[in-house]
Amino acid sequence: MTSQIARPALWRWIVGTIFIVTTWQVLGLALTLLLAGFFDLDAELLFPNADEDLAKIRALPAWSSAATVLISFLPLLLATLLAYRIFLKRNQKSLFTFHERYSYKKTWIGFASLALISLSLGALELLLNWGSYRFSFEASAFLPYLLIAFTLLPIQITAEELFFRGWIQQWLDNGKMKQWSISIISGALFSLPHLLNPEVSGNELLFPIISYGATGFMLAWVTYRDKSLELAIGAHFANNLLAALLVSSDDSALPAVSLLRSAEVAWGPAAVIAVVIAPLFILLTGKWSGSRAIEGSSPRSLRDA
Repeated sequence: MTSQIARPALWRWIVGTIFIVTTWQVLGLALTLLLAGFFDLDAELLFPNADEDLAKIRALPAWSSAATVLISFLPLLLATLLAYRIFLKRNQKSLFTFHERYSYKKTWIGFASLALISLSLGALELLLNWGSYRFSFEASAFLPYLLIAFTLLPIQITAEELFFRGWIQQWLDNGKMKQWSISIISGALFSLPHLLNPEVSGNELLFPIISYGATGFMLAWVTYRDKSLELAIGAHFANNLLAALLVSSDDSALPAVSLLRSAEVAWGPAAVIAVVIAPLFILLTGKWSGSRAIEGSSPRSLRDA
């Protein structure tokens, strides 16, 4: 996303990024440990390095362990907003959109579009590989987890969108790079922290990189096209919510109470589905990317200032 206000100098982006990442890691860890103590959880289990650790996590109440993991994204959200204001001297609304106002309708369009495509392709994958899944729904655990899903999941996905599609993508969009290049780099950067997830451990990295990278590319593309995070936030929420409530895996980074569960992520099919979803989502949401008033004037790239 770009705007007609003067582009901040390179050092501001670098210092701001260091501030964001450091704040996220330090305060995020502190909040996680604090909440783990409140719920009387073994904090070491939140950083699993063996299958037995994952098994112990699954034995914990899903809602409390999920809350302990998700609370770590609150500092990322706040640090990105602060850095944008303090280091870049920009109005924080421009992190979300360069239009005159943020459209919640488009966020719901992003949610519905991604959910529709994912459910359609997911149903086909389930039919083809039904033997890989088992019914795992527990009604007693569902309601408290639902509360966490609708309070802390929005914080997680908004924090990631503000940092990756807001902060990082605006940094990349310097007037010299094309939409394809920005979207590919943004997707690659988005995939990197996800490669540390426990479901990736022990697997070849190619398919996870393709899976996460295709999702990141898709979100970056629509953000660049629409000069707004509206669709990306909605789609990201749909993706994470469906994974938490409908289909998940035993080795997932986030505890879930899903209807169906598999022993592990099938990264080959997951990569194929992600690659198929990306262009479908871009095309489907293109009909809602018509002209809207841009803050300042028509969007263009700017000089460093």
